[in-house]
Amino acid sequence: MNIYKPIEIASLVTALVFMLMFDGLNQAYAQSDLQNHSGLHAEQEDQSHEHRDELEDNDDHWPHDASDSHADHSEQGEHAHSDHADRDDEHSHDGHTDHDEEAIRISPETLLEFGIVIETASVDSLGMDLQLPGEVVFNADRVAHVMPSVSGITQSVAYSVGERVQAGEVMATLSSRDLAEARSTYLATKARLELAREIFNRDEKLVTDRIGTERQMLESQQALREAEIALRLAEQNLHAIGESHESLKVLQNIEDTALAEYKMRAPIDGIVIERHLTRGELVSEQTAYPPFVIADISSVWVDLTVYQRDIANLNSGQTVRITFGHGIPDASGTIAFISSSFEEQTRTATARVILDNPQGHWRPGLFVTAHLSTEQLSESVVVPRSAVTQLEGQTVVFVQEGDIFEQRRVHLGNASEDKVEILSGLEPGERYVARNVLALKAEFNRTELEHAGHVH
Repeated sequence: MNIYKPIEIASLVTALVFMLMFDGLNQAYAQSDLQNHSGLHAEQEDQSHEHRDELEDNDDHWPHDASDSHADHSEQGEHAHSDHADRDDEHSHDGHTDHDEEAIRISPETLLEFGIVIETASVDSLGMDLQLPGEVVFNADRVAHVMPSVSGITQSVAYSVGERVQAGEVMATLSSRDLAEARSTYLATKARLELAREIFNRDEKLVTDRIGTERQMLESQQALREAEIALRLAEQNLHAIGESHESLKVLQNIEDTALAEYKMRAPIDGIVIERHLTRGELVSEQTAYPPFVIADISSVWVDLTVYQRDIANLNSGQTVRITFGHGIPDASGTIAFISSSFEEQTRTATARVILDNPQGHWRPGLFVTAHLSTEQLSESVVVPRSAVTQLEGQTVVFVQEGDIFEQRRVHLGNASEDKVEILSGLEPGERYVARNVLALKAEFNRTELEHAGHVH
């Protein structure tokens, strides 16, 4: 009997026990990995097959020597390096770097097709838009306060507020004792004049026939001159009241009851904007409020409020654009007057613009905003407003370098109605897109979308 046989059997049993232990651990690890990563629970049915494979390759579960471990680590490093290189190569072949996302290439033919205008950046004057508040008021030269020339009692009223009246039309009729007295005086002096003329003519004929005396003729001549003077005075009194030469000619033919009738007539064409008169009311030339106020709004004033900081930018004859808003058409005019002093309470001056208003669009009382352009030399680049756009939430302009166009972020300064100041981002001498930037903006957006789709 061989003494070494039991020893070999014991060693073999021990080896089998260790192999079974390692096999159980490996099986548990494999099952956990499958459940966490693939979720394929059906593969648990193949564990028996794996168990047999594990038994056949049990030598692989024993620790390897240092050289094998080092070789595996080196192989993994080379594989990682290869993967990194592949990703870098893939990114470089993709053709969209960060710089490429901010620049595109456009041919001159395309620029011409889309009407893209290129200009050279330069320092320029900036027309500042000065805005002043104001109000439409009546043209004081076109406002008439209708007052009676004599006192009297109102007999009738023909016009009310808001009605349009023509010059010369009768607005109200008064019964005036003063007018009746003046007319009666005129008629009496005229009659005395006619009588004095007849007496003088008679005395003159008597002197010629050597019947009358020269003294009598001179006395009648003196009386005639006094009558002529009295008639002239009576005429002047009636003219001062408002009687015309035509009305005096027919005055002697009117009835006595009409001698006291005074007709209040409109002095200008316009609209009645005030009325302080009713039938039966006593009015006179000393009345506190005029019976009628007429305004011709075919011409109006726009009074602008000018602050001290803005007064140096205003000059007589300067063009002004006036906006009303609320669907009312804008207007333009020139400054006709600038007050020579500031109001003590408001510390403001007044600039006046005269507007022709034939259609009556601009009514007194409307608030307005006046726009005046003042030229100021800028120390920075000035570009048209059309050159500036928003892209990805940033204010940019498109700068040309050859046939390459890049988006350049800029910081804006002062702005006028059609120009804007570039504080940084664009230097004098650089070429930029001044108009029709929408086509470039669309091309940048399209390129960005293509790049995003390629990455995914």
